[in-house]
Amino acid sequence: MAFKHNKLGKTKLAISNVGIGGAAFMLHENSKNAKEVIHAAIKEGVNYIDTSPWYKNSERLLGDVLHGISRNKYVISSKCGRKYSDDILEWFDFSYDSITTSIDNSIKTLGCKYLDICFCHDIEFAPTIDVLLSEALPAMQDAKKAGKIKYIGISGYPLDKLKQLIELSDTKKKKVPTATLR
Repeated sequence: MAFKHNKLGKTKLAISNVGIGGAAFMLHENSKNAKEVIHAAIKEGVNYIDTSPWYKNSERLLGDVLHGISRNKYVISSKCGRKYSDDILEWFDFSYDSITTSIDNSIKTLGCKYLDICFCHDIEFAPTIDVLLSEALPAMQDAKKAGKIKYIGISGYPLDKLKQLIELSDTKKKKVPTATLR
């Protein structure tokens, strides 16, 4: 069964109808089972893989598993602004420096030269919308200009927060299909 790929909005990315969520690997300590799953999925045409520093060791495990697989075989997204730590006070940091460091660490840990998509993760936990507008998004824009990420995304649960950030941001927007709850 080969999975169909569709163009993602107005981007240049074509992603499979089914993706691999890296959160599933956050509790795995070795890559044997993950390697089997991911290699089988890629063989069947699944090319979209999503992960995050928040998912504990998911990025490290995926970096191990993806090593040796041609970069044109997969589209990878990760996130910034939220990371796993034993200290709850370190879970969220949307400052310019933290976003930049997070993107750099994800690229290094995943063993790739760039992220196809980087999402600012769970924006509702930012202390203010201003920190997103004046620090997080500019850091992501700079990473994009430097070739570290191809596309910028935002994630969160409250639709009103997502809408507000999109309306106030001067970040270049490309219309990408989204799902909303009614």
